[in-house]
Amino acid sequence: MNPTATLDTLRSLKLSAMVDVYEASLRFTPADTPTPGELIARMAEAEWNLRRQRKTDRLLRQAAMRIPASLDRLTFGAERNLNADTIANLSTMDWIRDGMSVLVTGPTGVGKSFLTCALGHEACLKGITTRYRPAIKLFPELRMARVDGSYHEKIAKLNKTSLLIIDDFALQPLNGDDRLALLEILDDRYNRAATIIASQLPVNKWHQLIGEPTIADAIMDRLAHTPWIFELKGGSRRAKSGT
Repeated sequence: MNPTATLDTLRSLKLSAMVDVYEASLRFTPADTPTPGELIARMAEAEWNLRRQRKTDRLLRQAAMRIPASLDRLTFGAERNLNADTIANLSTMDWIRDGMSVLVTGPTGVGKSFLTCALGHEACLKGITTRYRPAIKLFPELRMARVDGSYHEKIAKLNKTSLLIIDDFALQPLNGDDRLALLEILDDRYNRAATIIASQLPVNKWHQLIGEPTIADAIMDRLAHTPWIFELKGGSRRAKSGT
């Protein structure tokens, strides 16, 4: 098969990265021309890298995280109550595969959303499906879904996601439908899929805000036993480049 025919075949198979490497090889001098084995290896690596990047881009779009955060931009220290070794442990994403929860609390501007989005970003880089939803949008959406009949479809979509991030939780009390929705989400995900919840209120105040004691007990039972509870401290970091 001549080079033109090979390129046409690769294009027909939608192997665009392999096309680029093969085209470049045709311009090499005889001394620089790779062996057939080396060329195949380069073409395969280029195609694999391209597909991995496309998958990462797709996962990041689907996650819809509010902040373009990453773990390498976090600031650590006792004054923030944020430990680098702990984050390094979380960065392996084993906790997601184990279906665990991460709870993040602290005052406004301390970097809760940045931390949750950084963990979500790392999950996407590792090929893990992620979805970010602020509580002030998630619960109204689920209330409307009860009305239009799409509630079970939306719950199923959330629970198919390996990592669900609920940000700005507990800005306002939950009503009856909100409590039931949260319990259903957490019950379906318990020990199966991971959840991050961030809130201005400390975890010991969540039970009261949830309201109905029986449901609050069930919700907190599925959350509060996690070893991953971050109580961030320090002043506002909104104007800083990292957080």
